[in-house]
Amino acid sequence: MKCANSTFARTISALKANPSETMTLKLTKTHLESLLNDKDNKVIALSGKWGTGKSHLWRDVQGASGDEAVKGALYVSLFGLSDMNQVTQKLVQNLLSNKDKHSAVLKNAAVVVDAAKKVLTSIHSGFSALDELALLAVPRLLKDKVIVLDDIERKHEKLSIDEVLGFIDEFTQQYCTRFVLILNSDKLSNRENWDTLHEKVVDQEIRLSTSTGEAFDIAIGLAPSPYAIQIRAASVACRLTNIRIILRVIKATNRILGNRVDLSDALLARVVPSTVLLAGVHFKGIEDGPDFEFILEQGTPSDWGVLKDKNQIENVDYLRKSRWKLLLNELGIHMCNDYEQLVIEFLQSGLFDATNLAAIIGRYATENDAMSARNELRHFFNQLNWEHRLTEADLLAQAKALAPRIYLIDAYSFTAFLDVVEGLPDGYCLASAMLNDWIKAFTANDFEDLDDRNLFGRTVHPAIQAEFDKLKSNAQTEVTIFDAIKFIDENNGWNTRQELAMKAATVGDFEAIIKTKDIDGLRFVMSKMLEMTIKSNSYGPHFKQATDRFVEACKNIARDHTSGRLGKIIRRHFDESKAGHFLEEPPISAGVASSHDGMTSSK
Repeated sequence: MKCANSTFARTISALKANPSETMTLKLTKTHLESLLNDKDNKVIALSGKWGTGKSHLWRDVQGASGDEAVKGALYVSLFGLSDMNQVTQKLVQNLLSNKDKHSAVLKNAAVVVDAAKKVLTSIHSGFSALDELALLAVPRLLKDKVIVLDDIERKHEKLSIDEVLGFIDEFTQQYCTRFVLILNSDKLSNRENWDTLHEKVVDQEIRLSTSTGEAFDIAIGLAPSPYAIQIRAASVACRLTNIRIILRVIKATNRILGNRVDLSDALLARVVPSTVLLAGVHFKGIEDGPDFEFILEQGTPSDWGVLKDKNQIENVDYLRKSRWKLLLNELGIHMCNDYEQLVIEFLQSGLFDATNLAAIIGRYATENDAMSARNELRHFFNQLNWEHRLTEADLLAQAKALAPRIYLIDAYSFTAFLDVVEGLPDGYCLASAMLNDWIKAFTANDFEDLDDRNLFGRTVHPAIQAEFDKLKSNAQTEVTIFDAIKFIDENNGWNTRQELAMKAATVGDFEAIIKTKDIDGLRFVMSKMLEMTIKSNSYGPHFKQATDRFVEACKNIARDHTSGRLGKIIRRHFDESKAGHFLEEPPISAGVASSHDGMTSSK
């Protein structure tokens, strides 16, 4: 798959051009091997942050070693262990579970410690009576061995650091045992204890600082993904170094996107960065990273990028959000929508609407040209913000190159682009021409519906807004109230046209429909409108005005003695629906009623 001209491709190129970025793990491995080869180093400490691959590094070194002691090293995690007897038991279990490898040691221990013979013949199946074995045979079993103590910082609080220190000191001094201590330096609950241990017994310490690229390469080997290139670039941008968290990020991305092989580079550049960022934030893999709210605000008036307050330059919160904004710009995330909402829903609940996801991805896929155009626009803004070697004439030339496909850009991104172009020398004429072309392409489309609700309050060019208003006005005249009610019922939803038609309906309009419709039409209108009135939580935010006018129309007919049986039918229908109280409510005042019908009331 050819890499898109995006942040991902540039990030990967930068990694290849900077070998030191990907040498950290290799250099640490070489240094650890060198320390192990020097027998004078009795205790070696391997430290680093949680999840950066310390245990992985040790296994790699152990497997490649030509030293039999290193190759046959005994490993024990101190996680949850509360006394040294448990530690010795774990070590012996480790040794006996590989009795073929350690047969000579076991045989020697059996001869020297007669009391342990019976235990040694049965230990592999049940590991029983280990206390006796630990007391009698452990020194002989562990003589000249290499012992790896992992998760020191996760030991039980009852196991004191002095006990660990005494165990290490005894076996290094009396039994020529060597130790490799593995610990997470950022999780030490008592740094003073570690300093004591370090000062008294540690000969050499190596601190592993795994690079982002190395951590990803380890994780992707454990959890392959068809989106590895894109996930790697985004992980590097997010500075993810915790292998366990990167594994979660990869698995989350695989789960959300599935094994789709037909996704274009432009589409992946749209969905993968935000997926990695949101997952990295959720799994706490980004140190002091942005929260979901900040990410979802991209492209809105609340977007940190549009806030410029020089008086806040020293404010800690201001500086933090500025840093977050730089990260989002690096990832190419300038706007979020329903896809990001879906990812958050999945991360928080473990569930997501697969049908909704398929619809979103399908929409993105069918908009491949538009996606490519938006990708080019992101590249333009990246050049504008960071490529200081470009002159304003160069930027204008790039803007001209975008002109043939600018009609594919959404109104809000296009408005932001126009603002930039108009500000460039000699850019006004180009901006005017592009605006005319955009509007011409917009009006040429036969819109089935227009959704310009602009939930995020983004800026739109006045000329484009005028086109929106014109289209809505035409939609209002083309859709009747009855058509709108029917559409809502059949589709269990609505679009802008239906909402506009319902908002424009007057009390008189509803009275006319009720009085003139045939039996089927009357039954349908009364049932659906009363349902919308009762279910105010579902319909109220959009149709409260329409349902109020419907109820007022029903009141007027029910109270009109000339309406004949129609008034009785309306009352019966309300009563049977347990909604008779609506008809008993006080009538809307003359002023309010007239204002509903477009007239101005007077006091």
